[in-house]
Amino acid sequence: MKFFSAKDKLTMKKYVFLLFLFLLFIEISHAQIRLSSIKIDEWVKNNFTGQGVVVGNIKVTGYPLSTLSFTSTGNVLKLQKGLILSSGNSYNIAGYNNSHNQSSTFGDVMNPEADQDLAGIVKGKLYDICSIEFDFVPSDNSIQFNYQFGSDEYPEYVDSPYNDVFAFIVSDDSTSRNIALIPGTQVPVSINTVNFKTNAEHFIDNNLYKQVTIKRQKPLKTTYKRTLAGRVLRKIGSIFTVSRPAVGDQVVIQPDAELMKTLDPNLYRNLRYDGITTKLIAQTYVTPYKKYHLKIILADVADNIYDSGVFIEDRSLTSKKDVQQPGFYEYPDLSKVIDPNLILKGKKLEEILPEAYKKEWSKKGFQTQAVSQTAKEPLSVEKRAETTNIPVSPKSVLAIIPSSVAEQLSVDLKPTLKDMSTMVILFDFDQSEVKESEMNKLREVIEIFKKQREYFKLNISGHTDIKGSLEYNYDLSARRNKAVIEAINNLMEDKIMITAVSKSYTQPVADNETDDGRQANRRVELVFVKKN
Repeated sequence: MKFFSAKDKLTMKKYVFLLFLFLLFIEISHAQIRLSSIKIDEWVKNNFTGQGVVVGNIKVTGYPLSTLSFTSTGNVLKLQKGLILSSGNSYNIAGYNNSHNQSSTFGDVMNPEADQDLAGIVKGKLYDICSIEFDFVPSDNSIQFNYQFGSDEYPEYVDSPYNDVFAFIVSDDSTSRNIALIPGTQVPVSINTVNFKTNAEHFIDNNLYKQVTIKRQKPLKTTYKRTLAGRVLRKIGSIFTVSRPAVGDQVVIQPDAELMKTLDPNLYRNLRYDGITTKLIAQTYVTPYKKYHLKIILADVADNIYDSGVFIEDRSLTSKKDVQQPGFYEYPDLSKVIDPNLILKGKKLEEILPEAYKKEWSKKGFQTQAVSQTAKEPLSVEKRAETTNIPVSPKSVLAIIPSSVAEQLSVDLKPTLKDMSTMVILFDFDQSEVKESEMNKLREVIEIFKKQREYFKLNISGHTDIKGSLEYNYDLSARRNKAVIEAINNLMEDKIMITAVSKSYTQPVADNETDDGRQANRRVELVFVKKN
């Protein structure tokens, strides 16, 4: 048996440490963002659209260098491939974050631009506007796509007028709405709404720089040359510093070694924005086989410096059936019997619908209202009745989430599925096992379901609180769905078909800022849908 000396062990530790550094270097060196020019109309048709969406009538405004394709390796971004729209030269966003004020412009500060849609979202002069817009026809009742928003306005200009704006505006003949929203709210994503102190769970810090006030002991050389641009930049910096120094002091910004320890080296070595959001989802409900318009737009606000950009993921624009939409009605699959391109050209669905489907479609009177995906407050019993078109009375509902968390009504009332809107199974934090107290509720409602299953089918959706990443919570909500499906099938004599969707934290029924609210959001909803 061979024994190693203390010297040999020390040498081995050194080799292990060097190997670790080498592997870390390899990992970091492989992480990068690649940018290249692209024809935008071809990207929209061939790269952006996934399942269930047909697009046409594409229009692009802005400057060619504002809009580029990107690929991200080594987990620099949360999106691996897609398109970036920037308020400056998009080629400048890739590389080491060696400046706190990444700036480029295509227009003059004396000549602001205009956009009617952005004017309704933000007050202030607009510069360097770039946009992509097109018509689309969805085959299902929900559309969504993935994105990240980054900016060099972070962190110095949080809560200032320099709040660069972007929006994803979905419109039809009568309505228009921005769907670039903070998950679970109606609040648009922006520098002032997602940052290091507000909605920080959706924000990734990439700021290496710290403001330092230098006391004036003797005359200092100016940071900028004595030019008009230098005076303008100096004036802006003096107004919007976190704490204004005394007269005669000077504020400089320099890299900070302590800040670097808290940041992801893959990110600050490859992305020049000082902050970026996590991966977010833009989603809204729509009417299947109806023509809509999507406008993706971004601009500098108040001045034309400090660039911002929005990254949009390839293949993420999809249309899917979402049975948890308030007021959902089952609708036929028309994907093989009509040509959505005819709708893009101006035809109405009823004009191209085969005779065999017209009766069913008109009988449904299918006019799904496109609504926002969430509400801060729980839905009342009466509101559930309105949105689901199922007769409900407060004394006949078995289980529903009221304003007091998870209050359950007595089963002695002997409700029927016809009377019920939604049943809710609650879960503990970060858990997917069905608790015994919730199993008792499930047993009671399944006994009712057994007697009426020929008239109803069951849809479920899994939900979480806002703790953790979007991806982790999608997985957690899927596991909760699986646990409920297994429990239901164990209670039934035979297995039944259950449609399940995972919602992560995108549709809260209560405020995620409170313990009670987060408890209410950790749930699986069971919805009983009357069969055709």
